[in-house]
Amino acid sequence: MKVSPLPPLLLSVRLPTLLARVWRSHLSPRAIYGPIRRDRISFIIFRLDGLGDVVMTTPLFRELKRAYPDSHCTAVVHRALRPLLVTNPYIDQIVTPPEVKPSWLPKGARTLLAALLLCWRSLRREHYDVAISPRWEVDEHLATMLCVLSSASERVGYSERVSPIKQRLNQGFDAAFSLCLSAGPVQHEVLRNLAIVEVLGGKVEDTRLEVRLTERDREFAAKLLANVPASARMIALGIGAKSASRQWPLERYAETISALAGQHPLYPVLICSPAEHQQATRLAQLLDSESIILCGAPLRGVCAVLESCHLFLGNDSGSAHLAAAMDCKTVVISRHPENGDPNHPNSPLRFAPYCRERRVLQPASGLDTCTDGCSSREPHCITAVSVQDVVAAAQEMLGVTGVADRGEHPPSPASLKVVPVAKHRPPAWPGRVSRGKSNEDRPEVTPTP
Repeated sequence: MKVSPLPPLLLSVRLPTLLARVWRSHLSPRAIYGPIRRDRISFIIFRLDGLGDVVMTTPLFRELKRAYPDSHCTAVVHRALRPLLVTNPYIDQIVTPPEVKPSWLPKGARTLLAALLLCWRSLRREHYDVAISPRWEVDEHLATMLCVLSSASERVGYSERVSPIKQRLNQGFDAAFSLCLSAGPVQHEVLRNLAIVEVLGGKVEDTRLEVRLTERDREFAAKLLANVPASARMIALGIGAKSASRQWPLERYAETISALAGQHPLYPVLICSPAEHQQATRLAQLLDSESIILCGAPLRGVCAVLESCHLFLGNDSGSAHLAAAMDCKTVVISRHPENGDPNHPNSPLRFAPYCRERRVLQPASGLDTCTDGCSSREPHCITAVSVQDVVAAAQEMLGVTGVADRGEHPPSPASLKVVPVAKHRPPAWPGRVSRGKSNEDRPEVTPTP
């Protein structure tokens, strides 16, 4: 994650949040802030960051509902990520910020305006008992401000003191929360999210990610994969990432697939966003075998495809977390050095795919001047991960059934009493190896020769 410099965050996040605190303390009508209704608690959870962050929050929704069965849960996410949650039985309402389109406005101004419109249109007439911002990192998305502006009597979030950069950029935010969590041990973000359940008096019983699919989602995947040979092993390739320095070179993906194809009949499925379509097309041309480019497809449709893949191989990205939610065997190539800062925003200790069978391949140490983490804007430390390393990890996942988990889940606090992530793959569905025409009615999915 690239942290924005201080002046933009000061104007677009920190200053509005501090002003919201003043408004709530001195100017707002106090009558709207009543005591928590213990009979039917109303939660609102602000998750306005990325795809992977939303996926890793799905256990929190479930465990809150388990702890408080009669509660009402509202999730606030960006509109593009709403499809991941509409099938979630533990969420009663989904609210999305409005789109602010004028391109002449700076990004920070558009984010602030969208948050204020969200409060005015959706939140001001509602009463919530508990507002939650699960984000451990720097708040760049105004979640703290929205917690303050909600009607919630209790506001829960992580302290500004969890890291030096957060203490600098989110100074004064602790006063916005009535319950402030400390940094805690280095652990996976899933467990950090779930720590909120215990703070609120609940008990965590299950830590698995959860994205529910419909029959229509699986029909989408069945049509797309209809012409895949029954003997082929499907490998999903997640070639994208937020920054270029987190992207393993395309030529190395092609070498890896070529080496694996010598031992197993393979059918690659290239997963990308519309902005990455050109890269996917280039990789498809480098491959010796037929492939499918899955570009701009519905998120749950992507999940349905991943559910049928034998392996996900890709960069540290949201696609890897979708694969983990589908319990697909996963190999991730990370730019973060093994001896780097364990609390770094790229650290696998925090952001590795949260599933049973996964491998994260990292450089042993940073290249050149990179110490705590890779600081380059272009592929740099990630290039220290060799094709041979990736082929060996993929072979282990593909060639042996019941491979032991080489990357156990990071240790969780004893007080959480979490259970291990259980194997949970739905039975294969008939469309997986069926023959026939594929996705003629889906122009966003492009088969390649």
